[in-house]
Amino acid sequence: MLIISSKSVFGAIIGSVIISVAVIGGLIYFGLPILFPSVEEENVVVQTKYGEWNTESYIYDNELTWSQMEDTELEIKVQKNSRIYATFSAIALLWLDSDFTGICKFLISLLVEGFANRTFLLDYYDGGPAYTYYREITYNLGINVVTQPLPSGTYTVSVQWRSAWDASGDNGISVAHAPKFNYSRTIFLEELK
Repeated sequence: MLIISSKSVFGAIIGSVIISVAVIGGLIYFGLPILFPSVEEENVVVQTKYGEWNTESYIYDNELTWSQMEDTELEIKVQKNSRIYATFSAIALLWLDSDFTGICKFLISLLVEGFANRTFLLDYYDGGPAYTYYREITYNLGINVVTQPLPSGTYTVSVQWRSAWDASGDNGISVAHAPKFNYSRTIFLEELK
């Protein structure tokens, strides 16, 4: 008659459970991406960069060509086949002269040097006559863009702006408008693999 102790049975059960979990875990870890490629990790953040500026920057509605928003650019060096996710945020102040009538339009663009851009339209329309008083309106600006996979290298991310309509009066927009509205503007970048 063979006598098996309860300790050896218990040890055999625990051992087989541990081995089974290890084998199945390995098969899932290595086999699942082969069977289901979409399960592989995407958009892993390799690095981040952040810039913040509080210098004044203005544009008037008679400036109809693109120019760079002062002090608003960052460089990022990326690996081959990485993508850049970029976000710009600011509080802008639109001011309208007492002679203003009609429409005021500005285009603000977040650019990844020759590879991607996203443009935001800021406009104000008033169909009535001039009010004979000066007006100020604040806007929250938020723009983001994601590039396609890029060659390795260093890329400049900047903000460009221009007026799209020259209205009557002295009108424009500003960021970090001092002394009343000294709010900073930011660019946040991520390299995604």
